[in-house]
Amino acid sequence: MLLDGAEPKPTKAMKKIIAVAALTLFATALSAQSPAPRPIELGIDAGVDIGLGDNSGTTISIPAQSFRAGFPISPRVSLEPKIGINVFTGDGDTFTTYRGELGLLYHLGSDRYPGAYQRAGLYVRPFIGIVGFADGDSDSAGLLGAGIGYKFPIVSRLSSRFEANFEHQFGDGDANAIGLLAGLSFFTR
Repeated sequence: MLLDGAEPKPTKAMKKIIAVAALTLFATALSAQSPAPRPIELGIDAGVDIGLGDNSGTTISIPAQSFRAGFPISPRVSLEPKIGINVFTGDGDTFTTYRGELGLLYHLGSDRYPGAYQRAGLYVRPFIGIVGFADGDSDSAGLLGAGIGYKFPIVSRLSSRFEANFEHQFGDGDANAIGLLAGLSFFTR
C-alpha cells in the first residue's frame, strides 16, 4: 500500500526488463541505420618487381607473388594486409624471402551505384611493410610505397585487378623499386 505522495520503487526484475528493452531498442535503431555488410575481398597477385639504381634487378613471380585480404572500413576505404613467402632449396642450402604489407585502398569513382566501386574502378593504395630474407643469416628492411590500379569485374563475385606501384626500402642499403601486379579478387558477398 502506498502512502500519499509516495512513488513506487522499481524492483530488480523491473530494472532488468527496462535495461533489456532499452538495449534492444538501441540495437534495432543502430542496425536500421547501418548499411548492409560489405564483402571481404580475398585475392592473389602475380607480380614483377624492377629494382632501380645500385640494386637493379628484376623479379618475376607467376602465378603468385602474394596473398591479400581486404577488409572494408567504409564504403570507399579498405584495410588490406598482404603477405608473400618464397623458399628456395638446393644442394642442402635453403634461402627464404618474405614480405608483409599493410595497405589502405581508397576506391575512386561515382556514387551512382553504391558499393560497385569496391569491385570495379580506379583505386589508390598507399602501403607500409617489411621485407627480408634468411639463409642462415637474416636481414630485413622497412618499406613505404604507393600504387594506383584498376579493378575489372569478371563475374558477380570475381574481379581482375591491375596495379603499378613505387616503393622505397629502408635499411642498411636503401633501395627503390617499381612493381607491376596482376591479380584476381574474390568477394565474400
